[in-house]
Amino acid sequence: LIEKNTDKIDQMVVAFKPEMGYMGAMAFERSLDKFFKDKKFINPEDQNGIFIRNVADQLQQNQQFARVLQIIVVFVAFGTIIAGIIGISNIMVFVVKERTKELGIRKALGATPKAVISTILLESVFITTISGFTGMLIGIALLSSLGESMAEDYFITNPFINTGVAISATLLLIMFGAIAGYIPAKRAARIKPIIALRDE
Repeated sequence: LIEKNTDKIDQMVVAFKPEMGYMGAMAFERSLDKFFKDKKFINPEDQNGIFIRNVADQLQQNQQFARVLQIIVVFVAFGTIIAGIIGISNIMVFVVKERTKELGIRKALGATPKAVISTILLESVFITTISGFTGMLIGIALLSSLGESMAEDYFITNPFINTGVAISATLLLIMFGAIAGYIPAKRAARIKPIIALRDE
């Protein structure tokens, strides 16, 4: 940048290719600093003789911060999935308890343990599928509605979630929902008809 109407240069902006990486950018800064100090006869030990601001250092810090945020998000997502599994498992335990007599009648009429397990697992997958896709659609709609307000307050111009990631997370939740429903289903398959029919 040229100072006012003189021929004096206040500062220069030099860009480098991202392919250079952090180490390449830092080496480029050192060589540039040496070049200018030699050219302008500045003592190499003089730290105030010339100032070079290298954005690569700040970029690396930002990337490290972004990686930490990603790790935090992964832990939050993992905790959410665990909470969902526990919730689904509790729901299915309650469902099995409420339908003990019905399951006993089915077994008395010839239902196999495999058929009982399939019934409970089907309900578990159905509940998880409806809840998972409903939550996904609500989340996408919420992010879309927050676009302008977040741009003003937090400089986030386009908050979004990758569709593939959203669908993959939902399918993963459905799979874990089936696993969570297996334990109550296995317990239901072991119910003896005579005990189930006596259940109040």
